[in-house]
Amino acid sequence: MTGDDLPGDSHVVHYIKPTEIDEGGKVDGSAFRLRKGESGLSVHWLECFEGLKPQQLDEVRRLSRLNRSRNGRFVELHVNKTKQYVSDQLDGVRFVHKPLDANGNYEADPSHSEIIGLPPRDFSLGALIGDMIAECVEGIYPACNN
Repeated sequence: MTGDDLPGDSHVVHYIKPTEIDEGGKVDGSAFRLRKGESGLSVHWLECFEGLKPQQLDEVRRLSRLNRSRNGRFVELHVNKTKQYVSDQLDGVRFVHKPLDANGNYEADPSHSEIIGLPPRDFSLGALIGDMIAECVEGIYPACNN
């Protein structure tokens, strides 16, 4: 399924730094903007793993290769709802399965995926789409098991 679109009824989580969420729990749209040189925004496909959401999140935490802060969060997006919401401003946003092979000390990560078709960070459309995606957040979870 590598390179295929994720099923529309799926959910993904994206890591956000503590500075990208305010005390009231509102996520800053900058968390969903591409960084320089990126072609897609890294996410993890929850339904790749068996079990209920807590077990799926534990697998994402276990396999994630990110340097996560204890106060960082994973935010959840519904694939179709997010694509439909941003489609008024931007066509062609896709959630694509891009699993990672085992590498050095890292196990393979079958959940790794990307949101592609996003505008560059420094374009005004990049800021707008980032803010729109932030409005689609359905859940916020600790990025680390404390």
